[in-house]
Amino acid sequence: MSLRQMEYFVAVVEESSFTRAAERLHVTQPALSHQIKALERTVGGELLERLPRGVLLTQMGRAFLPHAERSVRSAAQA
Repeated sequence: MSLRQMEYFVAVVEESSFTRAAERLHVTQPALSHQIKALERTVGGELLERLPRGVLLTQMGRAFLPHAERSVRSAAQA
């Protein structure tokens, strides 16, 4: 699990969209999706429910989000 993956996860949650998060992060949508899938493999389950019009957090995603936000915030402060 990398800080970048957590940053990507937080961006997807904040934007409620892979497309908008990719635009915000200046990466391609497939690259963003690949990193989120890699993060999900690392944590052992789906963090996001992909819907036709956005995304929702899964139960695991809701539990993981505060940790990811804290990590991203701490890295930014450092």
